[in-house]
Amino acid sequence: MNHPKKHFIGIDGGGTKCKARLEDSDGKLLAEAVAGPANAAQDIDGSIASILQVTEKVISIANIEGLVPQNIHAGIGLAGLNIPEIMLQFQAKKLPFASSHITSDLHIACLGAHEKDDGAIIIVGTGSSGVVIKGKQQFEFGGHGFVVGDKGSGAWLGKMAIIHSLEVLDGIKVTDELTHEVMAYFNCKNAHALVNLTLAAKPEFYASLAPLIFQLAEKKEPYAKLLVESAADYINKLSQQMLKLTPARLSFIGGITPILIPYLSSELQSLIRDPLGCPEQGAILYSKL
Repeated sequence: MNHPKKHFIGIDGGGTKCKARLEDSDGKLLAEAVAGPANAAQDIDGSIASILQVTEKVISIANIEGLVPQNIHAGIGLAGLNIPEIMLQFQAKKLPFASSHITSDLHIACLGAHEKDDGAIIIVGTGSSGVVIKGKQQFEFGGHGFVVGDKGSGAWLGKMAIIHSLEVLDGIKVTDELTHEVMAYFNCKNAHALVNLTLAAKPEFYASLAPLIFQLAEKKEPYAKLLVESAADYINKLSQQMLKLTPARLSFIGGITPILIPYLSSELQSLIRDPLGCPEQGAILYSKL
């Protein structure tokens, strides 16, 4: 008698998007999908809404008769769940899965990057953070959130560019190309219009500026270049602290990683190894531990 296959979903939630991967018990990829932000520290209910939305998307794409969340085993790693209070609040919420295995985005990224083995990973996307896993121990670095942390990230770069632009508009700094490009990007005519956009803005709003800042840095625009070099300096120092723990392997992931790596020290670049798997695969591994 053939037993029905189990189904597993791996979900990786960050400040800009929530990604999901659906597999069967043989590890066969059945579907992938993307939904909106899922940073639990920013918005727990919004994160759950994104999780449910991305789950419905992968189920629809997989098109397997009778497949519903109630018979899928879930591994879920979200930004913000490294904060114990946020984890407790999230765990109090009801999720519709057959089983739910909840952890941080850092944890699943590390599991995926090193195929469940020990190692270290640094995420540089909307936010920034790092983790070293040695046996059953996890050592976290950064990940303090947009307001007081996330230095070197896309959101930090965007925030700093807007702060700089407002100082230029107030006459405190000399006008420059970065300010002109920031105002054009948001189609703003004055400081009031720019400030108005920030009043209820989430980190992904600021992170949307990151590609523009890197483009200007490549053209040697002075303040954009200074921002990118400052981001790289912080990530260099974060990496040095993590490497003191002698991780077996170091990988980088995140939206701005490919464009930031050339600015990192040559010594650090030589140590970086490509991830063996994605965070969603790490989440599925976590659901099976």
